[in-house]
Amino acid sequence: MSLSLAIDQPAAGVRFEAMDRPGALEWAAAAQRRLGFRALQVINVAALRYGVRLKETDEAAYWRFLAHRRRLHQRLDRSIAGDVALSQSVQVSPSVQIEAVRTAGPHAGLPSPPVPSDWFAPVKGEPRGFVFYVHGGSFIAERSPRITGLVARFAAAAGARVFAPNYRLAPEHPCPAAVEDIVAAFHWFRRTWPGEPVVALAESAGAAILLAALHQVKAGGGALPDAVVLLSPWADLSLQSWSVIAASLAGTTPYTMECLAVMAHLYLQGRPATDPIASPLFGDFTGWPPMLIHASKGDILYDDAVRLADKVREAGGDLTVRLWAAETHVWERMLTAKARQSIELAAGFMRRHLN
Repeated sequence: MSLSLAIDQPAAGVRFEAMDRPGALEWAAAAQRRLGFRALQVINVAALRYGVRLKETDEAAYWRFLAHRRRLHQRLDRSIAGDVALSQSVQVSPSVQIEAVRTAGPHAGLPSPPVPSDWFAPVKGEPRGFVFYVHGGSFIAERSPRITGLVARFAAAAGARVFAPNYRLAPEHPCPAAVEDIVAAFHWFRRTWPGEPVVALAESAGAAILLAALHQVKAGGGALPDAVVLLSPWADLSLQSWSVIAASLAGTTPYTMECLAVMAHLYLQGRPATDPIASPLFGDFTGWPPMLIHASKGDILYDDAVRLADKVREAGGDLTVRLWAAETHVWERMLTAKARQSIELAAGFMRRHLN
């Protein structure tokens, strides 16, 4: 197991843990990755600017461009991930090999979910409890093949069934359409399995949608999940976090502030960026269940995780923030040692709350 050091122990149940101390070779590899990230920044910004120009000059061409970019995203991600959509073999620890697969839902004979959804379950053993998963994708993209593989890996590592509802995408369906879909899916889950233990899990932009949905559930008097896990969360679409600027300039990420601003605009479409239904960081976290955040100091959204911790601390909540030094955004989707470490640690947290 990699080094885990407490670097801060603030009051009110908020804990920060440093998960690694990269050596010279790791920092050299990170510097090499920055060269690739710089090239990706140029490519991503050029594509976004082209799309913006089309939006202003040729509406039909703009929609064709958006459809093409979505197909390209899926195709490129699939080429990296391999065929992980149907099954995923996972090395959870050096001595344990478990598998998880996409399955039919366990609700035969019951009403169907209100939105298109997928289910995943471990092949070996009887699943215990449920994970409610909301994918990212900058609010405009479907769940990618690598993220589908990540969902399966969590099903295996946590030994639980994973319910992964989809939601309507921007810009065709701006905020709060995605939040409404996830609220409906969560209410359906609670009606279908009342009293069953469930942990909510999301990554990147999915965290904004999930947290906003849970704010809505709580405001309506509904029961929250038993715990919440967030990976590289995006929680503030007003882009006030310093890391949005710092990581853009430092090249520690393939994304830039300009990229995030365009994605946020496509999702908000006139809604104030500080509205909690869009940016749940500005909501009230009083009475929330235990939470876990995994984040990287090199990520463009690192400070969203830190500011979420501040909000939970103010609300007297229970949160652990685990920090890696130089990983990329949602590095858990990679097949690396630190991806496995993050998944295994998060799955341990899930198992404790599902039991």
